[in-house]
Parts: sequence; structure tokens; C-alpha cells
Amino acid sequence: MEPDYSIFTYSVPSEWYAGVYADKAECRKSARSFCLLHDVPSEECWLFLHGYRGFPGELVRPAVDLYRLGYDVYVPRLPGHGTSWKDFVGTGSADWMGLARNALRDLGKRYAKVHLLGHSMGTAMVAVLSADNAAVGKAVYACPSFENTQMTLPARIVLRLLSPFIPRVNCGWHPSSRYHLHCENAEEDYLFFGREYWTWFFTRQLPHYYTLLKQGLAALAAHPGEHLLICPEKDKRISMPSLELYRRALGDGKRAVIIDNGTHCIFYDKDTTAEEEAVQAVIDFASDRFTPRSSSVGEGVNPPYVR
Repeated sequence: MEPDYSIFTYSVPSEWYAGVYADKAECRKSARSFCLLHDVPSEECWLFLHGYRGFPGELVRPAVDLYRLGYDVYVPRLPGHGTSWKDFVGTGSADWMGLARNALRDLGKRYAKVHLLGHSMGTAMVAVLSADNAAVGKAVYACPSFENTQMTLPARIVLRLLSPFIPRVNCGWHPSSRYHLHCENAEEDYLFFGREYWTWFFTRQLPHYYTLLKQGLAALAAHPGEHLLICPEKDKRISMPSLELYRRALGDGKRAVIIDNGTHCIFYDKDTTAEEEAVQAVIDFASDRFTPRSSSVGEGVNPPYVR
């Protein structure tokens, strides 16, 4: 079902972008920052952070459902994302985290509690923001990215050596009609983002990405609030390795839900059942209905993962 776009406000406070990279190209329609606000402001809100080379339109489904639950929801676009690859290579982790910190600081003044949801690299950013921050309530880590096994360390070293001379290297990307984005202009923008972003390894930005992953993992244990990890089973390069790191760091596997047949694009997934399960986990967690369910994952696994 297509969302009611009349409830969307396609902007967030301009001061959130103070001191960060200013994009030169026009933002694509599906990549616009957006917020969903009630006529009478909620006491609590959610701040969403999308991933590396991602865009706000990927997170429409959980945003709309949390809004219907009664929360105000804010989904800003990270600098360099959703415009052009030339903008992207002008940014780095200082810009991405700068926007996130500005947003949290502002929302913390206006709401009694700010809950966070991150997708992919956004989960590492959520962990960093959450550490010892009394303004942050709950934190959802969707497709957690504290590890990425897609690229070996030697390959990363080679790309770093190339970075002064070659800004991007083709990594191959193939579109799929099986994903179903819930944002405006989805079909056209999906192909655009594939050409501009997903086809490439960006040699100067990858070190920023991997540094954020390490910072996020180190910050996990410092968050005093509640966590929920959403780990799609078919996202083995990012989510499943990250789940193991999370379990080692916190020793609490019951805070994770594993989504059968889910992929990294869990909120607009090929498998609509996986998508619905992920969104429902967010809603249950937000409304204190989330009850971990044990799963049989073999002898000697303690604590158990959740399926």
C-alpha cells in the first residue's frame, strides 16, 4: 500500500546542516529529508539515520508506522547523499556525524526523549550518539553495521593508496525489480542511485565508513537505554557478523531479532513478509510489546539468538 504523502513535510530544520558539507547538486525526490509531525507535538520523537550511500526514502515504512503510533518522526538526509557522486566524494564522517549531532542536540531541547533508529552505517552512528547521552531513549539497529566482510583488509589498503588519484572504483551493481520502495519517484531514483552510488567503491570515503563502524562498536556498551537489533538472515556480510560482535560486546543475544529471508534492504525488501516482520519488531519495541522469542540455534549457544 502506498503511503499517504500528504502527511510528509519534506524538510528538517536548516540549522542541522550548520558546519557540514553543502551539497552542490539538486537532491533527488526520494532522497529529501522528511518529517512526520502531529498537530499537537508528541512528548517523544524518533530520529532516523540512513546508511552509507543510502537515502531517507529507504526508511519510509517504519517512519509512517511510528507516526501512526503517536510519535513525531524525523529523517534527515546525510550530506553528500541523494544528490550526486561528486557531492559524496566531498564529504566524510565529520559531515555525517555533524548533521546527526546537530539534529540530536536540537531535538533534545524540544522533546522529553529522543529515540533513535539507524540503518546500516546509521546503526554505528546511533551507537556513537547514544553513548552516555541522557536525551536518548531506545535505539534500533536495523541491519547493524559494526562489521562488513565485503572487502578484505588488503583490498581496503589498495583503495586507500589509490584515493589521491582515483576517487571511485567500479564494484559492479545490478538492479532488481523485486525491491519495492515506498517513497515518491522510487523507480526512477532507484536506478539513479545505482548509477551514482551503488556501482562504486569510493576510495576516500571508505576509511571514514570503517572508522565509524569501529567507533560504533566501541560505543555500544555505553548506551544506558534499551537496544533492539534487526538482523536479516540473508544479509550475511553486514548484519550477521555484526550480531556476533554485538553479542560478544554486550553478552545479550536476546536483544536481536533475526528476520528469515530478509536482505539488507529490509524496509523495502523483496520478501514482503520479512519487511512486515521487521517493521512490526520496531513497533512492538517502541510500544513496549517486544517479547524476545528463543530459537534453537544449536547446543551451547548462550544466550540464544531470537528468530
